[in-house]
Formats: sequence, C-alpha cells, structure tokens
Amino acid sequence: MRYVLMNLLMIVLFSGVTTSFAQNVSPEQDEVAAARVKFCLSGIREHCQRLKSGLATYQGSLDVAIRGQPEKNLSGPVSGTLAFDGSKVRFDVTRPGWTVDSDSIEHPSDDKMIGNATAKMNQGTLTKMFSDDGSKIAIWQSFQPLIAIAKASSFPDRRVTEYIDYRCPTLFDIFSVNRGYSLDQMLDKLDPDNALSVVSVEKESETIWNLIWTYTDSEHDEVTRSILSVNVQQGFSPTKFLCESTRLQDVKDDSSWIPEWENTTTWKEVSDVWVPVHVERKLFMGPYSGTNEVFSVDLEWKSVNEPIADDVFTYADFDVPDNIAIQDTSSGETVWIKPLPANKPQTERPLSSNYSTTKTILILVNLLCLLLIGVWYLRKRVSHA
Repeated sequence: MRYVLMNLLMIVLFSGVTTSFAQNVSPEQDEVAAARVKFCLSGIREHCQRLKSGLATYQGSLDVAIRGQPEKNLSGPVSGTLAFDGSKVRFDVTRPGWTVDSDSIEHPSDDKMIGNATAKMNQGTLTKMFSDDGSKIAIWQSFQPLIAIAKASSFPDRRVTEYIDYRCPTLFDIFSVNRGYSLDQMLDKLDPDNALSVVSVEKESETIWNLIWTYTDSEHDEVTRSILSVNVQQGFSPTKFLCESTRLQDVKDDSSWIPEWENTTTWKEVSDVWVPVHVERKLFMGPYSGTNEVFSVDLEWKSVNEPIADDVFTYADFDVPDNIAIQDTSSGETVWIKPLPANKPQTERPLSSNYSTTKTILILVNLLCLLLIGVWYLRKRVSHA
C-alpha cells in the first residue's frame, strides 16, 4: 500500500518534468527540483529499510593502474562475506593490496610509548575481517598477530575495515569508502538542504529517473556534476552513480564532460525486496586522477530478511590461522582469550606491562593502516588538483 501511495505521489511530483537541464532557474523551479530529489531520496531510504537483514558471499576482482608507476599496480581476485541485521554487522574481504610485513615492524620502547614505527610493505593479498554484534567489535587483518576485541563505542571510525552498507552500494564512491561514511551520512549529504550544489531531476525513461547535483567552482573554472540514476519501478533502487567534470565555459558541450568515477549496481528481487547481485566501482584515470581502478563483484545471497546466527557477528565465525591470538579489552582490562604464541603472559609478569606492550602493538599497527589510507587518499587529491 505504501508503494502504491508513493507511486501516485511520484506521478504528481514528476508530471511535466523535461529532459533538459536548465542552467538558470527561478527560485520556484529550485524548490520544485529540491522537492523531487527529496522524494526520491525518501524512496531510497524506504528501499533500504525494507532490507532488514541479509547474509551473502561475493566474488570478483580488483584492478588498479597508476600513471607512470607500473610497479605499484595491483590486480587479482576479490572475495568475502557480508551480513547485517539491525545494528549488527559482519564484513570480510580478501583482495590484492599492500600489506605490512609484521616481522619488520620496529616498535618504540614500552617506557616511552612514543617514537617512529617503521615497517616494510609487500605487494600481495590482504584479508580483513570485521564484526559488530551491537556491543562489541572484533577486527583482524592478515598482517596482525591477533584479533582485537573492544567496545563498539570505542571504534566509531570504520575506515580501516573497508565496510560499506550493501543495502545500497551504489551510493558509495571510492572516496566515501575511504572516509568510512554510513548510509545515513551518504543520504544526508545528498539532501538538497545540505548540498552546496544546484539540484535537478531528469526523466530518462518511465523507469529511470536521474537526480543531478551540479557544483560550480568559479575560482578553478570547473563544474562538477553527480548523476544518481534511480529505478522508480524497482523499489527506488539506485542503478548508477556518476561523477563528471568540465570547464565552466564548456558546460553546455556534452562531449566535454570527463568522468571521474562511476558506480553501477544490478538488483534482483528476493523475498519481496530488492538486493544487489552485481556491484562495480570505477575510478577513471584522467586530468583529475592519476589512477584507474575497477572493483567488481557478484553477490550470492544466502539469507534475506531471515534470522542470522549470532556467531556470524562475532570473532567466533572468523576463519583465521591457528597462531592468531585473541585479545579482549571491552571490559576496560586486557583479557587474553588466546595468548600470543611468542609472548604468552607469565604469571609473574605484571598485567600492566603486558597491557602496555600489547597496546603499543595495536596502536602502531592501526596507525600504519590509517597512514596508508591517508597517503593513498592524499595522492589522489593531489593528482585531482
């Protein structure tokens, strides 16, 4: 019934929409366009809320080519598992990447707790596992010697996990993934009340509507527009999100627009809701980027809107090597569920000393992860400028 009402309202809101983009619009036209965009975004929110829980595996590939630096190119298979149920999340990914050689990490001394950590980087395969049961989070990365467990509130930034909300993967461009944005944050950013862009809506067909955000940077003589394509007859499922740029003087020349990135999603109806079955994220090499990147996966849904076992959202479901330790600091104290093979806590050694050493390792390894992300993102921003 709700979808019937939304479709009727859509007919009223979108009646008379033209397929041309107006460069100069009146305040009244701005208000109408904003209302149409808000309506479609509310449809996307409703689409996501209908997908309450899910469990899927995925397979695909990642290819990265860097201009003038072929030795830094990456290419190889991608695989993983994802699950969600309310506030509970599980996300695993195995992909080609640059990994930290844990044997080469040089740590500062325990008494100083400061210093410069150094480590070698290897080109290879990176695995990340992440779970959040609503109370505790658990994280493991293939270069780490232990699974780290902590309060969910102590880890608000999920960038290191590469997790995105697969209820609507189309919204997450590569920069949003690296910033760790949530689905709500992405939708809030697109709201005309928050966006710094001029918004409009174009009717591509009876099925596909294009929501357009256009931002003009007069200082740098550049216009950027983002086009979100929404299938209004498939539960408002976003099928494509494209960002492209041109020079201010060339804005009316369709051939002048240069694509920066593009996300595409293929959807399938399962258990009366629409779920993604193919996802691609592309970053294009060009005047604004020195990197060409393609992430592509196919998803196989094991469960949709059905109960999911609690263990899926804990470290108990992690498939890790036997020598990986498990440490839980969620209580405020360090508890070794499984000790480090080379550094088993001794009864005569004070707990505070164990905690200091382990805390140093965790801090340094996670800082290295964030540093790598920061360097990677900074390189892209510099090439964009």
